[in-house]
Amino acid sequence: MKGSAGLAVVLALWSGAALAQPAPGPAARPAPPPPVVKVDGLKPLTAHVQVIPDNSAPLVPNVGFVVGRKGVLVIDTGLGPANGAAVFAVAQKLGPGRAIYLVATHAHPEHDLGAQAFPASAKLIRSADQTADIPNDMSLAKVFAGMSPAIGQMLADAKPRAADVSFEREYLLDLGGVSARVIALGPNHTAGDTAVWVEADKVLFSGDVAMKAQPAMASPKTTLPQWFASLDRLEALKPAVVVPSHGPVGDVGFIRGYRAYLAEVGERTAAAKAKGQDLAAATAAVTEAMIARYPDRGRLAGAVRVAYGPT
Repeated sequence: MKGSAGLAVVLALWSGAALAQPAPGPAARPAPPPPVVKVDGLKPLTAHVQVIPDNSAPLVPNVGFVVGRKGVLVIDTGLGPANGAAVFAVAQKLGPGRAIYLVATHAHPEHDLGAQAFPASAKLIRSADQTADIPNDMSLAKVFAGMSPAIGQMLADAKPRAADVSFEREYLLDLGGVSARVIALGPNHTAGDTAVWVEADKVLFSGDVAMKAQPAMASPKTTLPQWFASLDRLEALKPAVVVPSHGPVGDVGFIRGYRAYLAEVGERTAAAKAKGQDLAAATAAVTEAMIARYPDRGRLAGAVRVAYGPT
């Protein structure tokens, strides 16, 4: 995503990514509370995986930890250096004296812009797609900083961190007794979405590619076939537990739910387009048919836009 046009897409489709409920209009939306990662909420999920839940707070991610005998992998940092420092401290406690690794599920401020608080000894792993998407991360950070003085202060000194390890499609990280497969999914929610698969525990960190809330298509590069392909890759892993970027922890139902939603949007949009309806009319028709089950109008409109294609 480049320039103001790409940022406009993000702003149009981002509607409180941490919330499953529909967001009010921009004029009515109150400033969110300071997005602080509540590290005291850390809880184990499986033998090797622990999570700090976001409690569905806006601009707070679910922060994951995969703990092995030799190292600890941190998944998402929280927004800004203060959150990043708190998350790093948790990683140190979980694996004292062990190597620390870090992955962001995508380059948005609440997932990525705490990485600078991790010391140089902690290795940041990024896909090439995610690295290319960092300029959009910083553009969105400026928008987030304007939401409230508290958020502005949290992002005042935030800056992206360069990758220590770069990969194209997959990267297998041996943590000692457990491995984590870092998977580049390409353009879905963003231009560089990343998932993490912990095979020994059957735990999948799905990012924003599959979760409870309706999908937000914040990258102009995404297509429905691309998102379907990503969902197919994730479901083929046969996860028992799915930890999304935001909202409650679930299971493979998140993946299947996204597939059903996108399929219905695609079918209804194609039917509207075949009748000669323009994008606005197609959006209205699909929204009317689906709004009772999928109440986020902004995200419905974004999905129809992607399904409709160039106008």
